[in-house]
Amino acid sequence: MVAWVLLPLQTFAFQELPLDPDVKIGKLDNGFTYYLRSNPKPENRIEFRLAVKAGSIVEDEDQLGLAHFTEHMLFNGTKNFEKNELVDFLQKMGLEFGGDLNAYTSFDETVYMLPIPSDKPENVENAMLVLSDWAHQATFENEEIDKERGVVMEEWRLRLGASERMRQKIWPITLAGSRYAERLPIGEADILENFEYDAAKRFYRDWYRPDLMALIAVGDFDLAEMEEMVKENFGKIPARTNPRERIYYSPADFEGTRVAVAADDEATSNSVSINFIQPGKNEVENDLQSFRDQLMNSIFSQMMNQRLRELVQSENPPFQFSFSGYGSALGKGKNDYTISINVKDVMFMEGIVAAVRENERVRRYGFTAGELERAKASFTNSLERFVKEADKRESWALVNSYLGHFLQGGPLLSAEQTKALGEKVIPSISLQEVNALLKKWWREDNRTIEVRAKADVADAIPSADEMIAVLDKVKNDETIEPYAEESIATALMIQMPKPGKIASESTDPVTGITYLALSNGVNVYIKPTDFKNDEVRMTGFSFGGTSLYSNDEYWSAANAAQVVTQMGLGEFSLIDLSKFMTGKTASVQPYISTYEEGISGFSSVKDLETLFQQVYLRFTDVRVDESAFNSWLGRTKNQYANFSASPDVQYSIQRQQIMYDNHPRAQFPSPENLEKIDMNEAIRIYKERFANAGDFNFVFVGNVEIDSFKEYLKNYLAALPSTGVKETYKDVGLTITKGQIEENIYIGVDDKSQVNITFSGDYQYSMENNGLLNAAANILSNKMIETLREEMGGVYGAGASAAMSEYPKENFTFNISFPCKPENVDKLVAAAMAELENLKKGNFSQEDLDKVVNARKQNFEEQIKQNSYWQSMMATYIKSGSDMELIMKGNERAEAITKEAIVEALNKFVSDQNMIKTVKMPQSTKADLQQEIKKN
Repeated sequence: MVAWVLLPLQTFAFQELPLDPDVKIGKLDNGFTYYLRSNPKPENRIEFRLAVKAGSIVEDEDQLGLAHFTEHMLFNGTKNFEKNELVDFLQKMGLEFGGDLNAYTSFDETVYMLPIPSDKPENVENAMLVLSDWAHQATFENEEIDKERGVVMEEWRLRLGASERMRQKIWPITLAGSRYAERLPIGEADILENFEYDAAKRFYRDWYRPDLMALIAVGDFDLAEMEEMVKENFGKIPARTNPRERIYYSPADFEGTRVAVAADDEATSNSVSINFIQPGKNEVENDLQSFRDQLMNSIFSQMMNQRLRELVQSENPPFQFSFSGYGSALGKGKNDYTISINVKDVMFMEGIVAAVRENERVRRYGFTAGELERAKASFTNSLERFVKEADKRESWALVNSYLGHFLQGGPLLSAEQTKALGEKVIPSISLQEVNALLKKWWREDNRTIEVRAKADVADAIPSADEMIAVLDKVKNDETIEPYAEESIATALMIQMPKPGKIASESTDPVTGITYLALSNGVNVYIKPTDFKNDEVRMTGFSFGGTSLYSNDEYWSAANAAQVVTQMGLGEFSLIDLSKFMTGKTASVQPYISTYEEGISGFSSVKDLETLFQQVYLRFTDVRVDESAFNSWLGRTKNQYANFSASPDVQYSIQRQQIMYDNHPRAQFPSPENLEKIDMNEAIRIYKERFANAGDFNFVFVGNVEIDSFKEYLKNYLAALPSTGVKETYKDVGLTITKGQIEENIYIGVDDKSQVNITFSGDYQYSMENNGLLNAAANILSNKMIETLREEMGGVYGAGASAAMSEYPKENFTFNISFPCKPENVDKLVAAAMAELENLKKGNFSQEDLDKVVNARKQNFEEQIKQNSYWQSMMATYIKSGSDMELIMKGNERAEAITKEAIVEALNKFVSDQNMIKTVKMPQSTKADLQQEIKKN
């Protein structure tokens, strides 16, 4: 444990913090920085990040979008790897392009992500060569630049939509005079299509240099050996003489309040964002005051947003939701305090007034001692769990903290250091200083108000003067009273249920799974693990679901679990339950799906009894709260009404109607359908679904001590009601339409399309067949990326997937999807179908299969050591009646896949006799088509 000697509070600002002792930080003579951390979780895996402190903000006028274009080009050839060799080489290691192997470009940085298996020394050596090539030896061949223009333009096309159109109206006003309004990472279409070759090469020359770069490596390696490899590979990069100055830009201060309003026919919400821009720093300082300030700001935000959530739960809430918080603003050297409001219906002014009044209530009267006590308990609990899991943190979780330290600065502490420091700092945070924060953040200048809205409610948007006036008027509102906090119960359950018994018990020596039959018929499967030190995951399920109810009852049945959850639990409303659970880690959520009902949750070890009490109450005690129901229903109807304005949502709605032939249970939750939900009917159905625990199977995975766990099982699960009846589901005819269907769906104004091709039909469900179709989909995805993206430049991404179901009857779907330019649809569909036919003819290599098998084995090696994987797989195997020892045979199943078996499975199941192809096309193309028909 770290020993801290803390000085009085007034000296915090000058007390520099130590760095995490488990990470080795170094800087080479050329200015290149490295962070190295040896970590065995997961085994034989290393997470690499190559970070560059340069993004779109440093682009010249002829380079708009070329920071991001440069990121693309690093995958298109380097000194030691020609274009196709690079991705091909990495895929042979078991990496998946776009999943494991990826990168991103933002305003101020570019980051490359390379996770690799480290079981073979040559993998590490070659990965270092790739990273070194990216840092200073990308080739930027003119031919490859031209090929990549189409791919980047397709990524640019994906951004088209209401959000982008509204941003183009708002940012020039609220960010006037700032480079951030003019340097969006995706860039300008005209420049992307026409830039001179040297413009991209110049960006790489100027900004990819050792003094702006860092390598972060966390994983299963020897620290000394890795450091030598870093020095060998990156130390030879020459330092730059007379480099371009890396300027960190910050939005300029301004007087008063800037207001920007944008409305769009395809907007999916009505929102208002009020921002109080604060002075900040380019990098967070590594001192005790910074740590304390960040913690205090987080405590403030938690309490503030708890207040706003309470307003949402009122019967007629003034907004859909609202949150407030202090954080980094867009641009270096600035922070902001934001009040964000998602407006209900046309209640713009009501929503603004309510959110601002609640902030003013805090500014004027502050929080209560009880609120602060709960918030501190919450953070203390988080710190305790943070330390408990410190030795089980996976490399992917650690690597981002080191990446953030290089890019933003600030404290970089171990879990033990963080907890020790938190235990000292949290008690020192007083109610008085937390209550003073909003008075400091509330400003008269440097304020912006941004409104984004649906076009059909634009007339309801208040004027700029009216919105600004609200900020000033509430300060003089004498009707605002202090927050009144009601007392809540101190226990979930007052009276304990009559315990049941454990009828039988057995343990599988291969899987380590213990099976217990309880006296009321409940079946329990427990898998103790040491994957996490303080986690237990749970799921319970039985067959039935909404399939047992008529179409007239469907909407009440499908939403019954949500309705009951929104009402609270036992004696607690949803808000009071949240307060009661502060400082505890336990959560349980019920669900009712088409063919089953169930319950899922998780908890820390110390809160296991709270988890079991929640489970018991979810079965036995439904709290009725009509106000909570009305609040939820109104917000849900408004939410889905807003969503339906999206062309993508409309396309999905119409596609689903086509696929399921307008089946009444495959409908969008429109306000009209949601209106069919009857509270009393939903409660009745919920009670029916959970009245009989005797046909439930429960799965528990995690840090479980069997003997003490049995007491919880007897006291709670074995005490649940049971009727002795074993139910099953009904077939409600929810099957995909047979035959060949091809249909264009005309929706939206943007020049972009979406292609979906689905093959479906009867199936022979087995682990072997599932593996074959999934492998075929993965191979096809790789082939489509090679052809549709790399060769044709017609898509940014393309993929295939397979899904199989064992009940109500065995069936499958095999899907192909990609977005593209409308005029390219036909040739890209033809290319995708040709690749599928090649697979069906066996025209793919063993190497193509090996890439998929290696990726699957890599994924399995990680998943088999995760509680969530065991939880999911155990439930799946129980439902199908399969031997759970097969869960451990993932590698064997992957290695057994052959080319011949894939070809046989594809030809057996995937046929264009049952194929549905839908294409989203812009609305304008329908008018063009109709005009063409008239001419002919």
